[in-house]
Amino acid sequence: MGSPDVPANVPFFVGPGESEGRSAMGLVMGPLADRELAGKGPLREWRFEADPSHLFAGVLDVFGDGTVCALPVPGHPRGSAAYLVRTPAGPVLFTGDACHTRFGWEHHMEPGTFSWDVARSRESLEQLKELVARHPRIDVRLGHQDLRE
Repeated sequence: MGSPDVPANVPFFVGPGESEGRSAMGLVMGPLADRELAGKGPLREWRFEADPSHLFAGVLDVFGDGTVCALPVPGHPRGSAAYLVRTPAGPVLFTGDACHTRFGWEHHMEPGTFSWDVARSRESLEQLKELVARHPRIDVRLGHQDLRE
């Protein structure tokens, strides 16, 4: 919802398949997305590489310096991505739409029926939870709620 504030020359990236076609959900959300992206350039698609940990379908070092990595987490939207960011305070995981709420994170509940593919959404959430289980110092930031609330 903040895209109108982003300068028109800043590229917008989406995960694989995100800009393809419209589902029934897309028929509702599509006009809103179209309005938000009006005047922007074409959407660009992340090109993920093999994940050396074999946990995710791919990984992308966004800036090439290890500070921000994009992880494909399809399911809620088809091309959803999460981001693992290295900060001075330690690693931070931004789940995006792969997990909206604290309840969902704690009870392994994906965003639900308002998803492109509920089973794939559940799998993506479990991949993120496995990443955090392997690296418990990761600070998790959910899509719609603070995990610490």
